[in-house]
Amino acid sequence: MRYTVLTYIFCGYENVLEIEEKDPNAEYILITDDKNLKSDTWCVIYDPKLEGLSPFDKCYEVRWHPFRYAMTDIVLRIDGSIKVKKSLAPIIDEFERGNYDRCFLIHPKRNRIDVEYDVWTQTRGYSREQANKCIDMMRRLGYDFNNKGLVQGNFEIIRKTADNLNMNDIIFDFHKYLGTDGKIERVDQTITSFVLQTLFQDRLKIMAVSEGIVTQSEFMQWYLHKTNRKLCDQARIQPYLFNKPIQVWR
Repeated sequence: MRYTVLTYIFCGYENVLEIEEKDPNAEYILITDDKNLKSDTWCVIYDPKLEGLSPFDKCYEVRWHPFRYAMTDIVLRIDGSIKVKKSLAPIIDEFERGNYDRCFLIHPKRNRIDVEYDVWTQTRGYSREQANKCIDMMRRLGYDFNNKGLVQGNFEIIRKTADNLNMNDIIFDFHKYLGTDGKIERVDQTITSFVLQTLFQDRLKIMAVSEGIVTQSEFMQWYLHKTNRKLCDQARIQPYLFNKPIQVWR
């Protein structure tokens, strides 16, 4: 197999979105905590090692350790709320043609980490105390919050390299360290962006894509959790990464 498409559903949070068209050179794996979950198109794997963890701990155990499950050296990971409509081979073609190490979806509406925390506290009931805990940690480590660059967490492509495995371990450790009451910190895009931009900007070649890849492309469709409501492409701002304007692949 050339690459793995990896997704996950925990605690019944999503419906199984069956694949419409497969790439015969890819494996399609769905990780779950439900022994009874079935799919006609995904290879469903029940992982007993996830028992007893909080929903976000389960999600991030898989998200930051994809090669526990994948047999290939390239993994395309999507949230369980994203449906595969066509073969994803053209995306992998672009990834390999550019000899990229990793592919991230650039946030379409915000490009600063502190602003993202503000939005979460104002609109999603996220704790201001928890936001400040994360921001204070980043500030102590020297992060300049004027820097622009924010990625999303619902889609990525990762190549199995020492740098990528190291980055995943660091991100996961930060989530654990910043968590509360034994549960992992849930806002993944801010911590991922922080680690990427402070420790790995000179070590990884990044392929950047727009949110349209999961909202308006022929390849995938993003849905509101457990509904048939399609999530449409949001208003875009100038994409930034490493505090520089960039071009994104659409």
